[in-house]
Amino acid sequence: MIKTGKVPLPVLTYIAILSVCFIINLPGVAVAPVEGKMKELLHTSELEIQLLTILPNFVIIPFVLFAGKLSDYKHKIPLILFALILFLGCGVAYMFSKSMTGLIIISCLLGVADGILIPFAMGFIVNSFEGKYRTRNLGIKSATSNFGTVVASFIVGFLIQGGNWHLPFLVYLIAIVPLVLCYWLKYIPGFGTVPISPDKHQKALGVSNEKGIEYGKIWGLIGNNVFFTFITFTLVIYLPQLLQNYGWNPKISGEITAFFFIFVLLAGFILEKFIKTFRSFVFPLLGLFLIIGLAFFVFIKAEWAMYCGSVLVGVAFGIFQPLIYDKTSYAVTDPKKNIFGLSLVLTALYIGIAIEPFIITAIKDIFLIKDENHFAFSLGFCLAIVYLILSFFCRRRFTFSIEPSYYS
Repeated sequence: MIKTGKVPLPVLTYIAILSVCFIINLPGVAVAPVEGKMKELLHTSELEIQLLTILPNFVIIPFVLFAGKLSDYKHKIPLILFALILFLGCGVAYMFSKSMTGLIIISCLLGVADGILIPFAMGFIVNSFEGKYRTRNLGIKSATSNFGTVVASFIVGFLIQGGNWHLPFLVYLIAIVPLVLCYWLKYIPGFGTVPISPDKHQKALGVSNEKGIEYGKIWGLIGNNVFFTFITFTLVIYLPQLLQNYGWNPKISGEITAFFFIFVLLAGFILEKFIKTFRSFVFPLLGLFLIIGLAFFVFIKAEWAMYCGSVLVGVAFGIFQPLIYDKTSYAVTDPKKNIFGLSLVLTALYIGIAIEPFIITAIKDIFLIKDENHFAFSLGFCLAIVYLILSFFCRRRFTFSIEPSYYS
């Protein structure tokens, strides 16, 4: 049995939780490496490629909220089962699709499945664990999700060498593992036979908000998440084009991005220790990591600098993500609203990713900026300075604070 701070969790249930966490970051991982092949073989336009990469992110957002709303109802396992079957079905459908329209439709359906699974994957941890156990396991959850991305990227890189552009999509068939283990999810509090019980802080706050959610705090966390994600994903979105402008080998871009995700993964394992060490200065320090990391991209045109930058940005994002979702539980006073509260804050991640290209392009067009890619990193660097200043002076406020229970 796994210690949770509440009712102990069966080992197979814990493995089932991690298996769901493993697949939720996979959508899109097989698309980017085969874009060139699809342009060549399917004679696709640049607009179609953009729709294939961007549209699923927009689809995820409403279904994250939809899943959060449905989490109020008792029967959650059938919904999770449906999402896993749809995820697996999309992986199979990719193998037989021969048109860009078909690929876009399948990717959107994959976004539907992923949008449903994302808040539940987080809810598994929040409902099952309490206190230091929850903080630790949210870090492990983050590490597992990002480990899935890293492993899948290597698998895709191996499969693409086979010559058939359909082969990389085999990576989505990994969804069969959580589908097989889905039975054991019923032992998670609030998902099956085990009733959900409030955390200690939820009991203390229960009288303060009859609606079950303190929306003022939730909006603060949403803003924090959008701002931080916008800055961080400059690296993921604009690095390939930046290096292409430099005339560098495209392979370097993949390696630097892999470094980013590896250190996002590793940061999840040091989350608890990091919080206990730096306490109220955690968010300002993450802002400092972003400043130094992006400075390597903006001011130094060298491979080693970009590897160093990706490490610092990756560590910052890897600590920020599980922490911001853990803090969400402090804004929820009714344990039945845990997943809905998480779904609200989770949408901020995908909003930040989805709106960034549009905002960068709009600013570029208004001010007639020639190099959009270098400008994106420069803007991210300036916004990171703003984030550091804001988080330092607001470190006593809920949005940027660290609750004493994290290190007591």
